Amino acid sequence: MPRIKEEVIEEILAKTDIVDVIGEKVSLSKKGKSYFGLCPFHQEKTPSFSVEPNMKIYNCFSCGEKGNAATFLQKTENLSYVEALESLAKRAHMTVDFEGYKKEDPNKHLYQINQDAMQFYEFFLKNTVSGKEARKYLHDRGITDELIAEFHIGLAPEEYDTLYNTLIDKGHVAVDLHNLGLIKRSKQETFYDLFRSRIIFPIIDEENRVVAFSGRLYKDEEGPKYINSPQTDVFTKSSTLYNMQNALFHIKKHKRVILTEGYMDVIAFYKANMQEAVASMGTSLTNDQVRKLKRYTNEVYIAYDGDNAGLDATARAIELFHQAGMQVKIILLPDKLDPDDYLHKYSPDALQEFALNKWIDPLEFQYLRQLKTIDSTKLMDIEGFKKVVFDLIKNTSNTVIERYLSKLSKDIDVSLESVKQDFEQYTKRFIKQASKTMRAVIPIDSKYAIAERKLLNYFLLDRKYFISYNNKFDELFFIDPVVRDIKMLIEDKHYELYDEDITRRITVNELMPLLNEQQQVFFQEKVYNKYEELTEAEYIDYVHTIEEYVHYLTKIKDLEEKIQTADTVEEKIKYANIRDKTIKEVKHG
Repeated sequence: MPRIKEEVIEEILAKTDIVDVIGEKVSLSKKGKSYFGLCPFHQEKTPSFSVEPNMKIYNCFSCGEKGNAATFLQKTENLSYVEALESLAKRAHMTVDFEGYKKEDPNKHLYQINQDAMQFYEFFLKNTVSGKEARKYLHDRGITDELIAEFHIGLAPEEYDTLYNTLIDKGHVAVDLHNLGLIKRSKQETFYDLFRSRIIFPIIDEENRVVAFSGRLYKDEEGPKYINSPQTDVFTKSSTLYNMQNALFHIKKHKRVILTEGYMDVIAFYKANMQEAVASMGTSLTNDQVRKLKRYTNEVYIAYDGDNAGLDATARAIELFHQAGMQVKIILLPDKLDPDDYLHKYSPDALQEFALNKWIDPLEFQYLRQLKTIDSTKLMDIEGFKKVVFDLIKNTSNTVIERYLSKLSKDIDVSLESVKQDFEQYTKRFIKQASKTMRAVIPIDSKYAIAERKLLNYFLLDRKYFISYNNKFDELFFIDPVVRDIKMLIEDKHYELYDEDITRRITVNELMPLLNEQQQVFFQEKVYNKYEELTEAEYIDYVHTIEEYVHYLTKIKDLEEKIQTADTVEEKIKYANIRDKTIKEVKHG
């Protein structure tokens, strides 16, 4: 792909008034030859962002962001460098053909169809009688004309094929409309619009491309509340987040993202001046969506609904974000309200205040979630709740443990001293039970068990191998007792043959009569492969694997001793958790 000539770029930037471009997004004040304002790329109270009109550059003395008018548009409007230059050229009334500098997208025509469909829905909402009724519905929900324009909200007509006919008249073909899910085929082989008599929320990706639509009922009619575009060549629900194109700049600026369930909740946060909100389009958050968010921030506020489905979804989302190593805060609104309902009941400022100052951490969320499920008059519920809380706090600090034991005693109306005694009893049982049940039981197909079995072939081949092995490990060392018994029989046979021929190998036919029926089956199925080449390098690898296993056993034994001799319950728990983690590593080795 050809590069834009340097002189063309220089001419575009020279004809651009950088103060005008940046002034559309930043309030600037002139001081001498420069202009100053609050940096749009990070939060600050004292202006450190300067614009130099003569040099055509901007620079933030605080966060270090710098560049020209093109890079500013790139970062604030999610444009490519070519798109940013094209935008500046249009502002400067320059005629430059940028098409040759853009990478051709094979799905370009599909994005264009969706773009045309979005514009059709917007036009229909704004200019028709039924659009007037839909606008009233939106206004009653607190969505102003400015918000309608900002989120490109539209309306699908009641008629069966208005969108279809409009897009066909624009030169698009039916097969593309069908593949995008905009139309469906009837039994009579005619086409009809998927979305009819619904308010339309377009879904736009972070590159400002329209990828899909969601249609919401607004009249008292039967049918699902929302219907969505199917998966297409340009839309994968599992990796798409609603409002990313608007939120991305603010996510980067505030270094956080607010995750909601739906479109109206995103708009509610937008009205509360928290424009870094996106929606997972329902509660089915995916790893792909988590990875996408992690590219731009490490902090997420989860603001799902407060009903049971929303609480369950929040718990699942916490787990996904924790696996990704992200910091999680939960906005758990009172009375099971969702963000949109909370904003209407109180105010935009109240929603912002709650989100920023009354969020809770995942531990408190799990505590409150479990508390909601118990009947405090039932002893079984109380005992179950105590066990859950003890599980939650056992790996935390003394401060957290103290706080939650105090909280627990009040919530179940039991003395703090009694709760502390129960926790101490629980931790002792936890340590003791872990010692008993979490032994290093090796799965039959772990790499350690396989290595031990494969070494039997080498012991058959040459007595030097079992002599070498016994010099490294205890003669009676074993992982699998069946392997140990076969190894001992092989060694006895070698010593029997020693006087006859020191170099002679033992054949499988000679070994089999020495084994009982169980051992024979084990050897044939788990050990012997007549086509397997026995190399010195592979023998060394198997021995190294056994050495790794012995290292784990030594570590586990040391931790068991530390558990027994630790002075405090907290230390015992710490060592028990390290031991259990080590055992899991062995089991999954």
